[in-house]
Amino acid sequence: MKYLFALATIISGIVFFSCRNPEPKPLESGVSLALAEERFNDISNIEYKLELTIPDSMQNDIEGTALISLNKKNSKTPLVLDFVSTTDKIQAVLVNDEKAFFKLENEHLVIPPRFLQKGKNKLEITFILGNGALNRNDNYFYSLFVPARARTAIPCFDQPDLKAKVSYSISMPKNLTAITNGKPEYYEDISKNRKLVSFASSKPISTYLWAFAVGELKKTTQKRSGREISIYHMETDSNKIIRNTPAIFDQVFHSINWLEDYTEVDFPFSKYDLVCIPSFQFGGMEHPGAVYYRSELLFLSESPTQQQLLRRAQLIAHETAHMWFGDLVTMKWFSGVWQKEVFANFMADKIVEEQFPALNHKLTFLTSHFPASYSVDRTIAANPIQQKLVNLNDAGSMYGNIIYHKAPIMMNQLENLTGKEQLRKGLGKYLKDYSYANATWYDLMEILNDLSEYDLQLWSNTWTYAAGRPIINFNFENKQLVINQQPEYGDTNKVWPQRIQYCRINASEKINEEVELLSAKTAIEDVNIQPEFILPTINEGGYGLFLMDDISLEYAINNIHVLADELARGAMLVQLFENFMHGEIAPSRYLNMLQTMVSNENNEQILTLACNQLVDVFWRFTTEKLRTELGNSIEQTLFNQISIVGSTGTKKLLFNAWSQIVATPSGLKKLKQVIKREKVYGASLSERDVSAAVLNLALKDKTLDQQFVISYTGKLKDEELKNKMLFVSPVFSSDNTDLDKFVTGLQSEANRKQENWVLTALSFLHHPYRNEHSIKYLEVLLDLTETIKETGDIFFPIGWLNNTLGGYGSLEAEKIIDYFFKDNPNYPEDLKRKILQSADMIKRSRMVKDKYLD
Repeated sequence: MKYLFALATIISGIVFFSCRNPEPKPLESGVSLALAEERFNDISNIEYKLELTIPDSMQNDIEGTALISLNKKNSKTPLVLDFVSTTDKIQAVLVNDEKAFFKLENEHLVIPPRFLQKGKNKLEITFILGNGALNRNDNYFYSLFVPARARTAIPCFDQPDLKAKVSYSISMPKNLTAITNGKPEYYEDISKNRKLVSFASSKPISTYLWAFAVGELKKTTQKRSGREISIYHMETDSNKIIRNTPAIFDQVFHSINWLEDYTEVDFPFSKYDLVCIPSFQFGGMEHPGAVYYRSELLFLSESPTQQQLLRRAQLIAHETAHMWFGDLVTMKWFSGVWQKEVFANFMADKIVEEQFPALNHKLTFLTSHFPASYSVDRTIAANPIQQKLVNLNDAGSMYGNIIYHKAPIMMNQLENLTGKEQLRKGLGKYLKDYSYANATWYDLMEILNDLSEYDLQLWSNTWTYAAGRPIINFNFENKQLVINQQPEYGDTNKVWPQRIQYCRINASEKINEEVELLSAKTAIEDVNIQPEFILPTINEGGYGLFLMDDISLEYAINNIHVLADELARGAMLVQLFENFMHGEIAPSRYLNMLQTMVSNENNEQILTLACNQLVDVFWRFTTEKLRTELGNSIEQTLFNQISIVGSTGTKKLLFNAWSQIVATPSGLKKLKQVIKREKVYGASLSERDVSAAVLNLALKDKTLDQQFVISYTGKLKDEELKNKMLFVSPVFSSDNTDLDKFVTGLQSEANRKQENWVLTALSFLHHPYRNEHSIKYLEVLLDLTETIKETGDIFFPIGWLNNTLGGYGSLEAEKIIDYFFKDNPNYPEDLKRKILQSADMIKRSRMVKDKYLD
């Protein structure tokens, strides 16, 4: 009995001990939400000092030491850092000045609790940096850690709500220049050919905002009102530098001053440097103190289009707005990444108003955001603005047109509800309350709710958390005009509260009216005579698919080019395209309407929209027979307009559209002549203009091939452009084995390093002109999408899919996608959604062609 009692006691003690000290759960790869929440509650006061040794050869390993200090609440739990590495790359780990054991588990460096203490701890980790996020080139490299890729290079706590100060000390060859988040504060010659530069500590920032760029960089600086800003670049064309830098500096200084005034919060960081990178993956990236920009978007060619000038200003304003919205106050988790992007875009639209006083900025807002948002929101796989995210491995899937374009539209509606001054006041309080910390959308809604008569939490439920858009139509019921809205897909109870402006037309009378839609059915009580025609949206306010009745649709098609108000013309052009995409207009009818618009439109923003639609519809929604019937007329319309318009920028815009469409023998002959002269009707074309034309010519002229593209590169002065053209050239080979090799080569990560080059190649490989020959590559490129997500940057997967699938409109292409999903039943949901979004054009192209064409 004593033995049994003792055994029972031991067993109960084991059970009790097990209950109190459960086995730790295995660590997931990536950064899980569970781990992030656990660490947020356990560690604080983090500071990093990073010592980097750049080798004499850019291709050799970079050595690093991370000195990390932090406070830890619980000394009985291990410390889990994020680090994608192998044990041979970690040379030493010291904890509180003692050598410590560690283990690597599923992309984490784990330090056992026996080496840790409650309160302050110091870590010193010596390692070889991983190269995955270092973007290494022959004479420069740059880190790019968004959304959670700092861990691929450096051991850290790679989650946005563990903000920390970071400083750098970089040993490097003397011919190189380094830029980091902080100001340089110490310089030392350490040998004949090497130097050491130390940089001041940053303000508390998230790891995705860490930045260090090193290379053979040139520098130009301006100082105004005590603030100094520098541009680092690798441009070799001195005229291009002289021509562009004044405008770049003007736009940066203007953006900073405007934001300080609007927010009543001083510029939050110690410096603002621009780092201009050739073929940079994004337009820009908002690292405090070292803002990256794609060089080509800032250093524009001579006589740029209005759209190029506007895009540059918007880009600079966007990245500068991030200093406040995203860098100073950061989302708590990457499911809220849209918060920083919506504020940056929303503020950018306001900032550029003063810089472009001649533009209609409501029209700019409309053309910038609505077509891009609809391109995703019209699909059955549309995602909401606020998405779910359980692991930062999938954070890249949060990005896309919904957060960049639908979210600003939602903010525009929010500003209409709260009033401009109340929103401004609320945003200022938000920035002050959460400075150098993290906040959620709910936190902002709480602030704004106190300033508004509306229940903004209720209002935001559909706009923020529901996917898709409403279908809105006007009906005359029981002697009353009624506006109905219902979701395009799914839950029929969803309503998008919004204000819209429409126009009703009777005889010679036109009445514009604003109405608030707060329910599924809105009756216009004082309209008891049925209007002859209704233009359902005439400004930048109304969001959704405004389906038009047949009579109003015909009126709009016939009269859009003579509408006096340019905002109304822009709004109707956007909505007519959506009606076309819904199958309400025949392709030939729509193309004829666009030709009329091109011949009559003098607003460059609307003309840009019309040209983009013209190219899309001509190639994606027609048959070869219809293109043959209409091609010569469309080519002549565009080419004639080039000769008529006065502005060089508008000539270039029309030339770009013409060179994309031209396919007749006579048109291709003209294109050859333009390329040879590098001019069109007196307008000089830049190397980039001509290079794009060369690729369009090589695509459609069967007498030309890869060698034509290669031979043209010998004329180019821009080395980056030359290398891009050489990379793309195999796509134009007349030998199918060259195409096979090119596509097979994309399976190697090294061949995908220059993502913009890859996307250009894919767009020509799968162009509708030739996709019947390239459709055999669809399956292998779809198979690569998961790898693209793992190894590429955040915009690469959707660009990969859009440029691979976007040119098709056949049943065969649909079947390939259907079979792909059947063969991969457990395919990641986020990537499945991206594929379905990109494939939406295939289904719509088939639907339109089946309805109207043979």
